[in-house]
Amino acid sequence: MKVLALVGAVSFTATPVQAEDYLMDFVVNGQSKGEFLVSRGKSEATAEAGLWRAAGVNAAKPLPLERLHGLGTAKIVWSEQTIYFYPRQAETSRKNLKPEARIEPTVARYDLKSADYYLTHHSESDESVVGSITATGRMASFDLDVRAGIGNHENYFSGQWHDEDNKYVKDLELGRVQRYGLDGISLTNESYLATGRFSTDQIELYWPVGTRVDVYRDGAYIESLVLESDPYSYEIELDYANNRYEFQAVLPDGRTDTRTVERAISGRLAPVGQFNYRLAAGQSPESGQSLATGYLSYGLTSELSLFAGRDHQERGYVSALFARDSFSVEPSWYGNRGYAVNGSWQNDDFSVFGRVSDLDDYNQQSVSLSYRALFRPSLQYSSRSRYGYEVQETTLRTYHSAYIRPLRSSVSVSPYLSMRERNGLDTKVIGGRLLANLPHGWQAVASYERESYDSTLDNMQRFRGEISKRFRLGRLTYRHTAMDHGRGWATQQQSVRADLWNWEFATLSAAVNRSSTGEKSFSLSISGSFGRSGFTRIPQRNQATLELTTCRDENADGICQADEPEVTGIAARVGERRVITPAIVDSLTPYRRYNVEVAGDFGLSPRYRAVESSRLVRGGVNRLRLPLSEIQEVEGQLEQDGIRVALVDKATGNVLSEQTTNFGGWYLFYAPAHNEVEVVRADDINLSHVKENESGEKS
Repeated sequence: MKVLALVGAVSFTATPVQAEDYLMDFVVNGQSKGEFLVSRGKSEATAEAGLWRAAGVNAAKPLPLERLHGLGTAKIVWSEQTIYFYPRQAETSRKNLKPEARIEPTVARYDLKSADYYLTHHSESDESVVGSITATGRMASFDLDVRAGIGNHENYFSGQWHDEDNKYVKDLELGRVQRYGLDGISLTNESYLATGRFSTDQIELYWPVGTRVDVYRDGAYIESLVLESDPYSYEIELDYANNRYEFQAVLPDGRTDTRTVERAISGRLAPVGQFNYRLAAGQSPESGQSLATGYLSYGLTSELSLFAGRDHQERGYVSALFARDSFSVEPSWYGNRGYAVNGSWQNDDFSVFGRVSDLDDYNQQSVSLSYRALFRPSLQYSSRSRYGYEVQETTLRTYHSAYIRPLRSSVSVSPYLSMRERNGLDTKVIGGRLLANLPHGWQAVASYERESYDSTLDNMQRFRGEISKRFRLGRLTYRHTAMDHGRGWATQQQSVRADLWNWEFATLSAAVNRSSTGEKSFSLSISGSFGRSGFTRIPQRNQATLELTTCRDENADGICQADEPEVTGIAARVGERRVITPAIVDSLTPYRRYNVEVAGDFGLSPRYRAVESSRLVRGGVNRLRLPLSEIQEVEGQLEQDGIRVALVDKATGNVLSEQTTNFGGWYLFYAPAHNEVEVVRADDINLSHVKENESGEKS
């Protein structure tokens, strides 16, 4: 379910003092434009200026939400904290513009795009300031990241190149290989959707340090965490044929973001009759131990592939993976070190996973069953034994979530019961996790576990809790960890953290910690990025940057030459963002194409009303120049008013514009100077068989 974020009271000039405040999701034509504060009084609701700018209104102060109905169709669902808005037809027709050309932005072979930084001072550190600076740029065909450590942080270099269309090498990483956690090299020709084996896979979350993330798997809440590094490595389990994870983040600057990751075991299947590979080699930065891992796969059929390789424990193996729809099975043989068999099946309601292995004299059997409807119960059983030591465990877990409308709160609870047996010692564990989003910006997270023994040993209890409050200036968080060994609760750790996001140039954080011994420490940190648009609090390492300019196309060849003069002050749109040229547009999604539209100027018309960029690289700055052509006037006079005439492009036959004669039979069209056009009566052409292009202006 959607986690609803509610915010505290914020006063607006035109809002009653006792008004309730909401953080509403603003959805335009099915696409979310972000979350904005709405203050709801007795007679009206007032939305902050940011919402109106997202709707296309250049507002400088909050306005009544009722005015949305004057711009289009608005539907406000208070129980979902969502505003659905559909603008008038004029906005819809703009979205229907199809790109007339594809233009590839230029990227320097050696370029520096941005530098992200994270610097902190800790009272217990020997260094006054520690942290890291990551410079992102372009070197030949590589998107290059160079990270420099400050203080006691280690230094390392990492460079990554990715090309989904290259069948030989799709991804190459040098230096610190994040997925494998080693200093060396990795390369593969697998699709980026390919996964690890039936176990775990590591992904990276690129949000600022201090971001709060709630993790869901197949809709069920798993855990909450606070990112302590950028990027933050997170391991996801790959027990089932399809694995869908959702990360709901509250960034330090108050924005919310969601990332969905779906990994399918079938993504590892090689194309029929072709080879896939994944290789990595290097040294562990902690132990200095050398490691070489990877595999080679061959596709026998569209559902069956053979593998041969070496795992992260340097055990050689051969295996066969069969994956069809929602069923997957993979037997693996490790020579004299043993064998393993993994399998899974799932549909919309049920999922089953099983594993049997005997590796290095370590026997393991496990099975899990999950039901995805109602309260999502899951039953897990595992057995492990080695050298006479045996452990068996059975766990029942459920998941419950609800939106409590009278309290304007959402709650997710996951209780569990686990029965363990370790060499004849029986243990019962009762526990649960809770996530609650409350009004006025409050959020609570808690986990509790009680471990009971069947012997004279004392019972053990563990508790971890966190409560946070969001303000206009930032967020205040209190965390508490405690444990009871049967002799009363003892505090393990306490901390208070404040995150300030009111400053647009960086994020500031301060924390005070108290350990189990009573010792106190404090830390102060600052993070952000420096790039072509100056200082910003949003890291740019994993973003793309576009530099957009326009020129006067003097030779009418549709290309901006270096000696053709630049035209400034032209309104343009990159995706859904409005800019004025020259413009630097950052925080774009890398390796995707964007539609770019430009308007005209007095005496100038865009050569292409809309163009499609090629895929934007992540490392360097993508530079795109769009041509503007001079306008010609096409005028004439017919025998009377009221005659419908059309301006037609002779080369293509497209109708550029239409109008009706007036003022004594006159017509006047504006057209790009490079086009050869003619004016014809609308009755003389079959308008249903031509492609209309409304680039002309009506008299």
